[in-house]
Amino acid sequence: MRFIDEGGGIRGLLDAASLGYPAAAGFFSPLGDSDIRPAVYAPDSSYADAASSSIAALFAEDVDPFMAERLARRAFASAPPSFEAGNGIVVVDRSRGPSGSAADSEASFMAGILSSAAKRSGPIMLLADGSGFEGAALSEAVAGTRELSLTLLYPEGCPASGVRGQRLAREGGAVRLISVRGDKRAVEELIRQAAGRRIGGSCVAAAGPANPARFAARIVSLAASFAELRKGNAGDFFVGVRAGEGIGLAACLWAWRLGLPISGIILSVSEKGILGPEPWGKGLVGRFDAERPGVIRSLALIQGADRASALASREALVLKGGPRLDGSSAYALVAAERALEAGLAGHARIIVPLDADPAWDEGHGAAGPRGGLRDARADAEIEPSLPELEGVLS
Repeated sequence: MRFIDEGGGIRGLLDAASLGYPAAAGFFSPLGDSDIRPAVYAPDSSYADAASSSIAALFAEDVDPFMAERLARRAFASAPPSFEAGNGIVVVDRSRGPSGSAADSEASFMAGILSSAAKRSGPIMLLADGSGFEGAALSEAVAGTRELSLTLLYPEGCPASGVRGQRLAREGGAVRLISVRGDKRAVEELIRQAAGRRIGGSCVAAAGPANPARFAARIVSLAASFAELRKGNAGDFFVGVRAGEGIGLAACLWAWRLGLPISGIILSVSEKGILGPEPWGKGLVGRFDAERPGVIRSLALIQGADRASALASREALVLKGGPRLDGSSAYALVAAERALEAGLAGHARIIVPLDADPAWDEGHGAAGPRGGLRDARADAEIEPSLPELEGVLS
């Protein structure tokens, strides 16, 4: 599998991940017809084995089997805990990592890819919006990697929270914090402008959720989880997507295209809509729909949900001995329950993701569940301007 931009330019995984965004506009999307079914159907493989086989199958042009195994052991070492919620629903908890979110495995996989790229082309600076669990996940992923550094940008009014103090450059780590006098859209545009440039002796890679390595990690995680959960189970499998997460839907769609044998995707409608506000999710879903017209309509089952129902289902799950869900995952649980009521009960299993510790629902000032700083002092404050960014980083 390779990656194509909106102008038709094609790059391998290492090159695309080293940029994060195409030079012109838009997003990288997968290209090719790799097949992950052998990894999914290997009866005696572990979670890490399935992940390694998936990586090798997807990226044979860029990753040899030894590197695939190293990446799998780094980012997918053990299967996330799962909880049988009853009636065919299984909650998969991917929030146990250092940031308390599924971004940990994505960021770790990307850091492994970029470390290999840096050994070939020189040091790489990861650049990302640090809001929420993103900053915490990325800061842990680059810890101990000499070839990589990380700069986190924070929109105006958003505290620099979640990163542990020892990860900061001023404390001997590799992470710098910059406050930007602009909103999230301005921060995203600044990251796009910087991607692929050389600043302060390092090549800049946009490291947000749309980075091709992070998107690939979502597909690998789906394949490895499916391989684990299908053992001893027959019948139809459906995958739930967290409310308002378009990039999660896009990952499921491409995983299906690459051979993941799911019967459908359960989508919940929340106040964020179906795809959410982030442009990368909408862009990748739109690209898939343009390439495979009608497929989304045949795979997606949309279920409405409201906040009261989501909170009630979350509390009922805790009473059963299950994990406490964050808000978006609670909406996904309600959608799964309603899909069963609508006719799937008795012959289907639905995977519901728990992708973030509910501590992150506290808001912008959350320190996260793993001892991060609540409101760290920024190393600099800038206008959303590339020259100013280059000035403080050079």
